Amino acid sequence: MNKILLLTTILFWGSNLIFAQEDPDAKKILDKLSEKTKSHKVIKSDFEVTLKSTKDNTQNTSKGTITMKGEMYRLIFMDSEAFFDGKTMWNYIPEVNEVNISEPDLNDDDLLNNPKQLFTVYENDFKYQLIKTMLEGNVNYALVDLYPNNLDEEYSRIRLQINTNEYFLSSATIFGKDGSNYSIKISNYKTNLELQDSYFTFDEKEYKGVEVVDLRW
Repeated sequence: MNKILLLTTILFWGSNLIFAQEDPDAKKILDKLSEKTKSHKVIKSDFEVTLKSTKDNTQNTSKGTITMKGEMYRLIFMDSEAFFDGKTMWNYIPEVNEVNISEPDLNDDDLLNNPKQLFTVYENDFKYQLIKTMLEGNVNYALVDLYPNNLDEEYSRIRLQINTNEYFLSSATIFGKDGSNYSIKISNYKTNLELQDSYFTFDEKEYKGVEVVDLRW
């Protein structure tokens, strides 16, 4: 994944950008989302990332699964599986039976290095606005747009769709200035799991013949 997947993502932009103000109604919703997310010991969800290009009218979709516990996570996405124990990351590539070991920068805005941003991305460096609330079936949603304070960003805005019945992120879309829009849809959101810390550590003994590439040195 790359920076624009601040979708998560990170995700949204427009010509009225410099006029956007912090919306107190949006802030209430975002604060509740952040508070609810941080209250869960473990979060696991499936997600689907779609890239749409308005330039050449193409669309590509990839699916994944993420499990988070505190600063730890385990992420399956694009033919690889990442394990992070809070300090060390193992990126396992099954096709070649290889694992790359690194120590990522926790301040990095790349979703792969810091996927928790997907749920708290608004807290820094953005202005925000509540676009509308809506009811779909029995579920209430709020659409909130985030506008970056840094006008040099590669995207113009991020749109969050928030389930306000349970306060979790349903989807996010990043509107790129180059005409490439990324969206992520979250499903099968689970919070009642009991997982040992070892679940977020790569165990070489379980992967016979794995080639280890240590990038920490």
